[in-house]
Amino acid sequence: MKDLIIKETEKTPSVALGTNGVLKIEGRSIPEDAAKFFKPILDWTKEYTSNEIRIDIKLEYFNTSSSKFILEMLRTIENNPNNSNVVVNWFYEEGDLDVLESGQYFESIIGIPFKYIEYEEL
Repeated sequence: MKDLIIKETEKTPSVALGTNGVLKIEGRSIPEDAAKFFKPILDWTKEYTSNEIRIDIKLEYFNTSSSKFILEMLRTIENNPNNSNVVVNWFYEEGDLDVLESGQYFESIIGIPFKYIEYEEL
């Protein structure tokens, strides 16, 4: 299995899914076709297993369709019985309650612990 790297665009986040157990998504997620953008990510997470996974999500904004696929990705990782010690680092900009509350919502419906990390506006 190889790492999956997707470069950031104006409408899609950078994605770095590493076989080292670190999965990162960062930027804005407002793709024209969310299903097409997230398909390789979902395919990769279905195949990947590890006894330790850290997921870093740092999205400044994401639309509803992206939210659906982010949740599906997290559920895929959670539901794989070969994955263990999974943690999500959910980054949100100082004062951005919408992004913080989205992370809290995801955490409430899946069984993966989240760590919330506030950062200063750039």
